[in-house]
Amino acid sequence: MRYLAILEKLPPLSRAALGTDYYGKTIPEPLAMRLLDTYVQNGGNVIDTAHVYSDYLPGEKHMSEKVIGRWLAGSGAGSGAVICTKGGFPEIGDMHASRITEKQIGEDLAGSLDCLGVGKVGIYWLHRDDPSVSAGEIAEWMNRFYREGAFTYWGVSNWSSARIEEAVDYCAANGLEPPVCSQIKWSLAIPVPGSAGDDTLREMNESEYRWYLRSGMPVFAYSSQAKGFFPKLLKSGGAKPAGKAGDRYFSEENLRRFDVLRRVSEETGLTVAQLSAAWMTRPGTVPVIPILGAASAEQLAESLSGAAAELDPEIIAKHDLFRRDRI
Repeated sequence: MRYLAILEKLPPLSRAALGTDYYGKTIPEPLAMRLLDTYVQNGGNVIDTAHVYSDYLPGEKHMSEKVIGRWLAGSGAGSGAVICTKGGFPEIGDMHASRITEKQIGEDLAGSLDCLGVGKVGIYWLHRDDPSVSAGEIAEWMNRFYREGAFTYWGVSNWSSARIEEAVDYCAANGLEPPVCSQIKWSLAIPVPGSAGDDTLREMNESEYRWYLRSGMPVFAYSSQAKGFFPKLLKSGGAKPAGKAGDRYFSEENLRRFDVLRRVSEETGLTVAQLSAAWMTRPGTVPVIPILGAASAEQLAESLSGAAAELDPEIIAKHDLFRRDRI
């Protein structure tokens, strides 16, 4: 595993984080425990969860955090892990029913710490933005929670670069701790416009990418495997994959990228899945940690080995897909 030393008050972070959505529901707890063990055994140390994870399915609430909490309590393997969680998700069923208030964020944060069984997390993310509230006001709230010792750093998820910059500038002008990192939807496969059905999500595009290059703000990329689009496309023989992978990512541009991946796979011996992860962590791009999900320990290990792979500079130079300026 490779690591990034990007946040001085945390240990160097592994080049891939473990995504834990659906833990305790469609990913049963025994499998989730196995995935957590596999992740740390392969050198991973960044575990990404959220207070809302699994809540959109029937049954007990906050199961992802609770499963991770039980794993932390029962396994010494988690002692060096950097736990990251998120709050401020909108009301389930209405993505425009914002919960970005100091009271609701505080309730989510307290609930997360209780479910995880910890007194503090490494990074606490705001899961969404509410542009009707000034970024400065939100930064004031987050700094009050920071001073209470609930997290080491705070970050934002699904915020535009303009809003992030507004928050950073406000903090600089007022002596506050700024947001230090961002979660944005980003993978080698470019989403079909509007296919996610949620306009509160932020997806990496050319203008956002230029801002991240300029600012140097670290990115934690979610949906970094594009629902397994490229491996599924390989399995289908180039036909549109079934389900969300096909609906959200099947396009001419992604077919072109797939052709490049197949050639690079033949040249390097790396699988399409490994190369999809290796693309995220290629040299020269923004500091990025892809968040990886998996349905099996074998699948997770394959993706982790890709994120840890160091591609030959000649391969990078030969294929324009791997250029620094490509999103």
